[in-house]
Amino acid sequence: MIRKNPERVAWLVILGSFATFLLLCTTVPFGVQYYLRHAMSSQTATLEVIGGTPRYRLPGAVAPIAATKTVQLPEGTSIETDENSRGILTFYDGSTTILFPSTQITLHAMRVPTFPWGIEPIMLWIDEARGRIRIGAAPLVTQGNNSTPGRDFQVRTPQLTATLAEGSYAVEVTADASQIIVTDGNAAVTAQDRTVQVGRRQRTVATLGQPPLPPLPAAQDIMVNGDFNDPLARGWSIVREPSNDPTILPGNITVTSLGDRNAVHILRTNSNQTSAITGIIQQINREVSDYRSVSLSADIRIHYQSLSGGGILSSEYPLILRLQYQDVYGSQAEWVHGFYIQNLTHNPTNNGEQVPPDVWVPFEAGNLFDTLDPKPFKITSLQIYASGWDYDSYVTGVRLVVE
Repeated sequence: MIRKNPERVAWLVILGSFATFLLLCTTVPFGVQYYLRHAMSSQTATLEVIGGTPRYRLPGAVAPIAATKTVQLPEGTSIETDENSRGILTFYDGSTTILFPSTQITLHAMRVPTFPWGIEPIMLWIDEARGRIRIGAAPLVTQGNNSTPGRDFQVRTPQLTATLAEGSYAVEVTADASQIIVTDGNAAVTAQDRTVQVGRRQRTVATLGQPPLPPLPAAQDIMVNGDFNDPLARGWSIVREPSNDPTILPGNITVTSLGDRNAVHILRTNSNQTSAITGIIQQINREVSDYRSVSLSADIRIHYQSLSGGGILSSEYPLILRLQYQDVYGSQAEWVHGFYIQNLTHNPTNNGEQVPPDVWVPFEAGNLFDTLDPKPFKITSLQIYASGWDYDSYVTGVRLVVE
């Protein structure tokens, strides 16, 4: 079939080709420019072993691999520590993440602009399933004449998502809740479509299915039932070490109301000048190496003691606080402080403090990191007890505050 107007068809083809040429001249440079500005490249993180044997699972791998030396890990890698291992990750931008024992994380995204002209922020996304990590979000450094594109640093847990600015953060995850503690910096914490801003020396907690709490002070009490408003069995166990004379009764432990507070009452009578220990103990088993301060405080009250001072060995007081801990090498150590109201026979009172009788005395040990040598690495237990002959003492308001 012969077209009736071939010139018209030719012009349409020419004009269409020219329009296509103009379109390509416009879109191709814009497409190249967009790619140069928005292209991202995956990075690796360096895992160093601090202790024990952390394990990591590469993307697509069936079995985990034991980390026995420094290794480079791509995004998508899962890392897990057991109760005796720990490691430290170093990222492309100098940021770090310490993995404490019994922790599991996934390196969800680690990306940077592919080209120097890139405008997309650096991506560091960490998924934490359980345990505790310490994040050091490094300052962003300008390279040459290029402006810093910014950074999207996120930690995502089953309960919340936290976007982190430059600073230092602790993230703790359990089956029921997640907690973000801001040592320095600022974190935007989102859960259930609600966001709270958490600043320096603040923290927030989000439980499963609930929005995050308003910012709280970073300092927190790790004792359980230290005010004894719940039954003593919650958190505490009774400790009795009887005297050598089986006919002499041991001391007695009760929770009693004294004024406006509940207190543990430690009482022993009719001792016939035989020594025995009566008290309570709480197993803490909490690593504190990541904190800046550990402070023990309690309200104590002593009504009576028959053995003067701390006894002949300075070890028997009507009320004693004994904090047991491990140092960084795993060696056992302890801090002991006794209280007494009389020392008629001038017995030694090493690690003892005289207090007035029958009044509540607030005691604060201060920052134990500053006073103890060796420094605590892990707090194992706190024992509160009386030792000696007859004694009648009270204690309440027991707090072990970490920050």
